Amino acid sequence: MTDIPAGETTLRQAGAVPLVPADPGRIGPYVPLGLLGSGGMGRVYLARREDDGPGLAAVKVIRPEYAEGPDFRRRFEREAAVHGRVRTPRAPHLLGTGFDDSLLWMATEYLPGLTLVDAVRECGLMEPAGVWRLVAELGEALSALAAAGVVHRDLKPSNVILSPRGTHVIDFGISRAADSSAITTTGNRVGTPAYMAPEYLREGRCDHTSDVFSLGCTLVYAATGHAPFGDGTGVDVMHRVAFEAPDAEVMAELAQSDPALASLLTACLAKDPAGRPTPGQLTDAATAAGHGRAANWQEPLAARLRDRQQGCAVLDGMSVRQTDRFRTPTAPVLSPVAGTGETRQRRRRPFLAGVAGIAVGAVAVGAFLLTRPGLDSPAAAAPTGSSSVSASGTPASESPSASASPSGKDKDEEKKEEEQKDKGEGRQAATEESGEPDSTPSASAGGDSGGGDTGGGSGGTATTPAPTATVTKTTAPPATPAWISGCTYYSGTELTDYGDKGQRVVQVQCMLTKRGYSVGSSGVDGEFGKDTRTAVRQFQSAKGLEVDGQVGPNTWAALRSST
Repeated sequence: MTDIPAGETTLRQAGAVPLVPADPGRIGPYVPLGLLGSGGMGRVYLARREDDGPGLAAVKVIRPEYAEGPDFRRRFEREAAVHGRVRTPRAPHLLGTGFDDSLLWMATEYLPGLTLVDAVRECGLMEPAGVWRLVAELGEALSALAAAGVVHRDLKPSNVILSPRGTHVIDFGISRAADSSAITTTGNRVGTPAYMAPEYLREGRCDHTSDVFSLGCTLVYAATGHAPFGDGTGVDVMHRVAFEAPDAEVMAELAQSDPALASLLTACLAKDPAGRPTPGQLTDAATAAGHGRAANWQEPLAARLRDRQQGCAVLDGMSVRQTDRFRTPTAPVLSPVAGTGETRQRRRRPFLAGVAGIAVGAVAVGAFLLTRPGLDSPAAAAPTGSSSVSASGTPASESPSASASPSGKDKDEEKKEEEQKDKGEGRQAATEESGEPDSTPSASAGGDSGGGDTGGGSGGTATTPAPTATVTKTTAPPATPAWISGCTYYSGTELTDYGDKGQRVVQVQCMLTKRGYSVGSSGVDGEFGKDTRTAVRQFQSAKGLEVDGQVGPNTWAALRSST
């Protein structure tokens, strides 16, 4: 058994976490090894071919409730078609797609690296030489997309992967062919506002020059840790992108470290698309600045990337059979098996006990019918303690989702399992499309029955007890917690992080303070500062969540739970 922790260590080294029994055992021709990430639309698994072929894959699996919809299927097929047109080492190769056993999946080459978001957060701001390398290699990526007639439309730090091989662009979920019609309508824009192009926000128009604008925003983030028009997703950010100049302090910081780089990125951020450099000109500019040859990644980033590559090499060298131990053991199968006469004799005893139980039950029912109160009596009219109502006014035993779980688990246990598996953002496994809901019911099958956990979901309540025929008084409903009844500023689940401002932050601070956590001397001021981040981390630790200081779907759900 000593090899199991070592196996899990290798998985985590490669960027994945161990599987659980509810995860699929096979996805098309691929066998999952670990979970890379999870989002509102599905999960992404680190996998290898079941025939032990070389190489690892990132396999995106769409949740069944979406996969069955014809409109979503068409969108998914469009994503695969667009991805298949891109041929460049600056993007992962599409390996295949399929719809097998109710699983809609897409497999791409797995790139052992970190997203630009994780690289900056965990290893520090990119030095000028590293940013120039990004200029050159992402310029190559956009040149390849332009040659294939593809507009990415969602280029941002979390969709850029840094690996030992270089820089790569991922996630073509909302990209489109340049010769196809736009999928947006008036007033509806798909993407990440802080990295959208102004012409797209104003007019819905998007082409290759729009990707250059998004690239400029992404490179400013790499060098300074801030988007040039401010972080967040609100209307104020979109207004600044569409009509205002970049943040003067952020651009001054960039100019102080490398004036030539600042000048180039300022050109990328021009409001007029005609004033922006082409992807080829970006690569040429890097060469002219003396950065035509790729610089080594700075430390400690380089060491992190080598470590991830080594973990992948170990997994790639193992057979499918050797990786079976990475999966959490499932519960034993309890199906009956025909056996000897002795076995049948042992099984006859429970049968006789069952017959006796039925007889006792019949006597009890008869006694109840003879002694029960009339239908118009107070006892008959009183509700039992088995039916409670959540804070939202819906029956507490029902999921807030519109679709029932096919797994047979208690909904709260499913939510708890989701929380244990979700590892936030910042991996190659970014599976959700911008503008889509970020928290959906689990659709994974299998597993044993849940029981009794009340802290996982919104408005979580205790497991309903069995009804009794002798209840003679009404059970008072539980009081709604103050952090639910007294905090009604925001009801969504959008990622809320350090530096954000507005109603989402007010909602977070309100719920934290009413739960007994301190958000600093300023109190509920709508600004996500260090004290608020500390309080979020303390809350996440107390609830057994991933402690990252960010309020994503799992932390939102825990904050809104009744416990």
